[in-house]
Amino acid sequence: MSAREVTAGLAAAVVAAGPPPAPVLAPPWSARPLAPDGPDPELVSAWMNEPHVERFWEQAWPPQRWADAIAEQLKGDFSRPYLISYEGEPLAYVEVYRTPRDVVGQQYDADAYDLGIHLAIGDKSRTGRGLGRAMVRALAEGLALADPRCRRVLADPDERHEMARRMFLGADFQLLGIRDLGHKRAALHVYDLSANSAG
Repeated sequence: MSAREVTAGLAAAVVAAGPPPAPVLAPPWSARPLAPDGPDPELVSAWMNEPHVERFWEQAWPPQRWADAIAEQLKGDFSRPYLISYEGEPLAYVEVYRTPRDVVGQQYDADAYDLGIHLAIGDKSRTGRGLGRAMVRALAEGLALADPRCRRVLADPDERHEMARRMFLGADFQLLGIRDLGHKRAALHVYDLSANSAG
């Protein structure tokens, strides 16, 4: 179980919402669930050991530990791990989760179907070029397509992570404020799907 997962006192609607959906993405983007066997744990481990990722994730684990973490996510209803690719090339590790099942859901008025994203772009040379902005907007809209009941998508980068905060603001996520989540001070950002509807 993730240290962030909330299991006690969940409302019936939160339980009924079920696990987070897979984002529905159109080219040049694609998403696929990560697998605990095969090459995925090695790729995630390599990314997480990159200094620009490790500084904020603090999960520079070996591949076997990542294999176990991926398997654990796939077993539960809390979060799902995805590999996001751009033009067929792997770009980012992304976890999609239901915010009312997470500590972040205690920091705002969370709806049962709200979704959150944690992400890491492993190759530093692909950061700072607008790809991250385009990706998180595509993810937010893709999650709305996957679950039309979802009204908001949340992100909670470390308050010190200026590049991530600029990325979310540039993708039309609004800053809710700085919150102490226990394991970090986070800058909560929300993408309001009703305000940012693609139509």
